[in-house]
Amino acid sequence: MFDHYGPSETEKQFIVEAAPKSSITTPQGVRKVLVFYRCQYPHTSIATANFAYEQIAKSSGAFEVTFSDDPADISPANLAQFDALLLNNTTDFDKTIGESGQKAILEFVRGGKGLIGVHAAADSCKGWIEGARMINGVFQCHPWKPQGTWAFKLTSPEHPINQAIGGTGFWLRDEIYAYREGTHDKTQSRELISLDLDRPENHDAPELHQEQLHMTNAISLRPVAWIHRFGDGRVFYSNFGHNNTTYWSPLVLRHYLAGIQYAVGDLNADDTATSELEIVNTAPAPERSRR
Repeated sequence: MFDHYGPSETEKQFIVEAAPKSSITTPQGVRKVLVFYRCQYPHTSIATANFAYEQIAKSSGAFEVTFSDDPADISPANLAQFDALLLNNTTDFDKTIGESGQKAILEFVRGGKGLIGVHAAADSCKGWIEGARMINGVFQCHPWKPQGTWAFKLTSPEHPINQAIGGTGFWLRDEIYAYREGTHDKTQSRELISLDLDRPENHDAPELHQEQLHMTNAISLRPVAWIHRFGDGRVFYSNFGHNNTTYWSPLVLRHYLAGIQYAVGDLNADDTATSELEIVNTAPAPERSRR
């Protein structure tokens, strides 16, 4: 669908070099992931992301990957052959896959399979209440523009998915969302990464949409990546993935791999909601040197 936006040969080489060279944990069998990338808004990074997922699968050996932007593939019969469905910047499921596709995804995940939502996947369910609950977040706006480099902290840095990226806070250039009020239930998910609001750059950088920053409150602005159970299935969502450059960040590719291995059922990762933990450790973003 968006092949003309594909990565250059140089960018492909960046991705090949950045892709994890081993799995986070040993796969328990041949894992199959369907990457669905139908989008009403043409994110130019979609083709770059598809190449990155292909390389992650190839270099890590953790799963096999199939790509589709055909809504007909979101059916019970087709999904039955996969361990997880990865939504690569998908949007507006009301307009793309319709009620039958929505029902198929709900049955797939509730029945014990995995769902991986990347970036605009949070804009897939704004008209679909059950889907919004499944992902646990609906896009409202993006105060943190893709031109900015933002500070991120880890919640539960000891968590296996966070350990896969070193267990420390970091900085990354990407577009970061705020979610519609009431659509991210903090009692549902194990939050893994959030914006580090102690860093002033996340409040006053010139790359901020200040008018969007005031559209919602600070609590709803914070979460960036999380996991949870949905029925018998497992959901991993990551807001990272707007910029092409995100897909040759070794940190982000390992983050994706760990989330995928959780979603397919291979990575044993505690998905107790953060709100239920007696002690919540965090790892803040390091100070950023100013020159």
